[in-house]
This record gives sequence, structure tokens and C-alpha cells, in this order.
Amino acid sequence: MMDPVRRARTLRDDLSEAGRDVWLASLGAVALIEKEGRTTFEMLVDKGKTLETREKGMLDRLLQDATGQVKALGKRMESGLQQTSQMVLQRFGVPSHAEINALITRVEQLTAKVEAMSRKEAADDQEG
Repeated sequence: MMDPVRRARTLRDDLSEAGRDVWLASLGAVALIEKEGRTTFEMLVDKGKTLETREKGMLDRLLQDATGQVKALGKRMESGLQQTSQMVLQRFGVPSHAEINALITRVEQLTAKVEAMSRKEAADDQEG
């Protein structure tokens, strides 16, 4: 399987070669039209439309395939960067998102207990 850069270069080279072939075919068509007239011109237009439709479809499929590969590569790179970042942060002792959330939950529980104890103590002081 070719990497995306090599595939893009191959696609570029193929398109360049196809463009040159189209140019040469056009020159040949002009010479033929001069010689054979309007009937030949109309036939070439019809054939050109058929070829254009077929080649456009192939180019669209190649472009979609290349786009999909680039997106997949981007996702793999993003995932790798995230994992690397997480490992670096862990090495420096920076807590993870889950650890911070667990700590927040624990602080909220302790705060609730302290508040309950304070209310009970205040109620006991008022009674006594």
C-alpha cells in the first residue's frame, strides 16, 4: 500500500500525463476537423463527453479514496499525540481528568459532611 504522499505524486503525474494526452488529442482533432469537416467534429464532441464523464468518475473515486486515507492518518496522528501528551503529563505528576473529577466528588462529599456536622453542632448549642 502506497503512503499518501507517494499516492498523491503518482496521481499528480498521471493527471499531468493525461492532460498532455488530451492536449495532443485536441491538436489531432483540430487537424482532422480541418480535413474531414463538421461530422467528425460532432463525433469527437460526443466521444469527448463520454470520456469526460468516465474519467471524472474515476478521478472523483481516487480523490475520495485519498481524502479518506488522509483523514484516517490525521486521526491516527491525533490519537498518538493525545496518548503521548497524557504520558508526559503523568510523568510530571499532573493528574488526569478522571482523577480531578474523583477529587472534586470527594471534596463535595467531605464538604457536605462538614456542613452537616456544623448544623448539628449549631443545633446542639441552641438546645443546650
